[in-house]
Amino acid sequence: MKRLFSAVLALACVAMATSCSDKKEGITQGDPNKLDSLSYCFGANIGSSLKMQLGDVPFDMEVLKKGVTESMTKTTKQTEEEAVEILQEFFAMSLGERRQAIQAYKADSTSYQTAPQIFENDTERETVSYAFGNNIGSGLVSSKLPFQIFWLNKGLRDAFEGNAEIAQEEVMKYLQNYFTVVRPREAAERSEKWLKKIGRQWGVKKTESGLLYKVVEQGDMSKAAKNDEDIVEVHYVGKLQDGTVFDASRFEDRSEEQKEMIRKARPDLFDENGRFTEKDEPVKFPLNRVIKGWGEGVILVGPGGVIKLYIPAELAYGERGAGRDIGPNEALEFEVAVISVEPYIPLDTEVPGDAPVEEAAAPEAK
Repeated sequence: MKRLFSAVLALACVAMATSCSDKKEGITQGDPNKLDSLSYCFGANIGSSLKMQLGDVPFDMEVLKKGVTESMTKTTKQTEEEAVEILQEFFAMSLGERRQAIQAYKADSTSYQTAPQIFENDTERETVSYAFGNNIGSGLVSSKLPFQIFWLNKGLRDAFEGNAEIAQEEVMKYLQNYFTVVRPREAAERSEKWLKKIGRQWGVKKTESGLLYKVVEQGDMSKAAKNDEDIVEVHYVGKLQDGTVFDASRFEDRSEEQKEMIRKARPDLFDENGRFTEKDEPVKFPLNRVIKGWGEGVILVGPGGVIKLYIPAELAYGERGAGRDIGPNEALEFEVAVISVEPYIPLDTEVPGDAPVEEAAAPEAK
């Protein structure tokens, strides 16, 4: 598990934070004299969730805030793995026993020389607090929202200490409106502007549906897919509008973050020098198993061809988005190299007795 407290963050993010992906807005320190409502409300929601679940843990909030800040600004010397290890040891091994000891002390203190505490000493308190802030900060960075650190930390601390300047009900209303109304509208406007810019580039054409495309290499059109049940074999790269790769069929085309995740999850795929040793096999699927823009675009080139697709949100994942990287109303870019096409054969079509019929396994929809 990459982040030990994903459940806490999920509550705090209202299950919506990971649906946004505009890196250009970035993370800033923020102006202490000018309230940033999004950052304060987001921090307050995290703080409220922590208070509800871990209100008995006396974190050193200054140290915790330092962990958040240094994690979000990438100045921390503590890795995510080190932070998680510290937290696992404390929360899984120590916290439960200490809570029980405190309860026993409250019931009968005569058998105790000193009152048991959640933290054994100040050093442990600071160590756990910093690791916890580091863990929270790394999760917030991955959400790719335009946070101001000062106001996020202030909201977190205020709410955890029960002094939030905005009531939790109002915090939830603000975040609900931001993620369901404001953010999707901003994404739609950004996507429209991006597509207009792409449409003015040399060689880019537009279909009736609004799909933009550029044929890099035509391929053999006599063997191009014609039916949406035809099976295509391809290599591809999928990118967000800022050029971030969110999916790719070849290891070399993946983002550095994705490569690192694969290295950690499957070290057996790499040699002693860290080189990827597996062969990048192309993927196969029928065109009716992919987003509309893909299906429409891939038929425009034949085997051996390469095409770039600039797909409006309504031909991609629409208002719902997809996963952590693709937000609502996000236009996307794909580069697809078509390797082969297997024409669809209806079930009532006669096939020569000695001709093998292979059922293709369909991968997950794009």
